[in-house]
Amino acid sequence: MFLRKKEMNKFFKSRYLIRLDDANHYCNIDKWRRIEFILDKYNITPIVAVVPNNKDENLIKSKYNELFWEKVKSWEKKKWTIALHGYTHLYHEVDKKNLMFPFYNRSEFGGLTLKKQKEILNKSLKIFINNDICPKVFVAPSHTFDFNTLRALESETSIRIISDGISLNQFYLNNFHFIPQQLWSLKKRLKGLWTVCLHPDTMTEVDFENFEKSLNNIGARNIISINEFDFSQRRRSNLDNLFSKYFWFKYFVLNTLNNLRNK
Repeated sequence: MFLRKKEMNKFFKSRYLIRLDDANHYCNIDKWRRIEFILDKYNITPIVAVVPNNKDENLIKSKYNELFWEKVKSWEKKKWTIALHGYTHLYHEVDKKNLMFPFYNRSEFGGLTLKKQKEILNKSLKIFINNDICPKVFVAPSHTFDFNTLRALESETSIRIISDGISLNQFYLNNFHFIPQQLWSLKKRLKGLWTVCLHPDTMTEVDFENFEKSLNNIGARNIISINEFDFSQRRRSNLDNLFSKYFWFKYFVLNTLNNLRNK
């Protein structure tokens, strides 16, 4: 029996979240203004990952912005979800096999003692609080953290939402709600919850144009906000686990091939 159009739309429903990474005092103001204009045009309220005390030279795209925290406050007033994106965005070497999500052999948090991770979080959170900002989400630089990071977050902060993980839908683990992050450009997907991670500082004119085209193709009504979530203690399903295995298999195969080509 064939499904009617309304039933098909329900069965193949996809939802998308937009996440903007690496907001800091040294951002390219013009590019961030450009992405903000597009998001406002379509009434999209993203997650914005803020580095409160950036020391990473790779993120320095302009002179120091004295009004940065005023800008963050304006985002918060527009219902953008502010995320704590580490402290300095500096990395140390780590074995990615010991991380929750093994993307890279570098981390600001993973591999450190619980005490050290608590110290980093407290320093970061203090800056947010001093600027009257309450981060609701944790976003680890380079997606890399371990179970000690969760323990430190639970002990030192009120944050219980993490934007990361490979799954087809949100899931609950170790007292945290994980919002999966699987895309780095807006692409149409048949079903599931998809977070698209964008880095405005490195976006080109073509990137901005393609992003807006994708918004029109997918439909801005399918772009949601964390504020719309009904958080539940949902465990990952068999389909979620299958998708995760496929993602990591593909990821490691592509990494291996790239490493071979570069030798």
